[in-house]
Amino acid sequence: MKKIVSLILAVLLITSCSKQQIKIPMVAEPGIQEIQNHSQVWMFLDIKNNDTIADVNRKNTISTTHWIYNIDKHLRLNAIIPSVVKLQYKHKNSFHSEEGMHDYYSYSDTTSKKLSFLEFDAVIYKTDSTLSKSYIKENSETYKKYNNINVTFNPNNTWINDAKMENGEFKTTLLEFIDFSSEGNQTMLHLNFNDQLSYQDYLFYKTMLHNFNNPAILINPIEFIFDQDKVPDCGCE
Repeated sequence: MKKIVSLILAVLLITSCSKQQIKIPMVAEPGIQEIQNHSQVWMFLDIKNNDTIADVNRKNTISTTHWIYNIDKHLRLNAIIPSVVKLQYKHKNSFHSEEGMHDYYSYSDTTSKKLSFLEFDAVIYKTDSTLSKSYIKENSETYKKYNNINVTFNPNNTWINDAKMENGEFKTTLLEFIDFSSEGNQTMLHLNFNDQLSYQDYLFYKTMLHNFNNPAILINPIEFIFDQDKVPDCGCE
């Protein structure tokens, strides 16, 4: 039976044998802490031609298992999302794939001091630099019954609709805004991520929102990954 301990040992073995290290995100949010029947994907940080890239190792992945993605926290989304999308597809559509096998991001829960996991196989990454605000307008029939809130995450700031958040006030302000604006309707959060955001920050926001655990608050499974050079009104300053 494979448990957390075996995963930690695997991390140590790969680090020592390959001379490569992965520093996974550290987040003070609870997550799944035990997964049986798993294999692992590794994304190391590497530098090639002065560019930071993800060095992907999936040699030991088995289609009939859960896949755990161990990704260096310093990598930016533009370096990892293309590989994540390809691997999601392979895991789901392989000839030997099985129903009920999921994809998980790994991180260190600093509260429990345990390795933890966030399931993400339902996420659909939209990478053409469309923002959710435009997407909702184009698909208004799908979203008209919800209290729709667009949330944008940049390396230096966050936005709730058209309001820029100051440091440390995002979670409180978002919950207050949901309470104020919902008017009895289910709220749907639409997440927009600057592709320059670090994986550390990405997991920080993802785990925080996941742990709202409120049936009145839904999160759109489509995540909008954008290039700030292609979106002049992203508030990326």
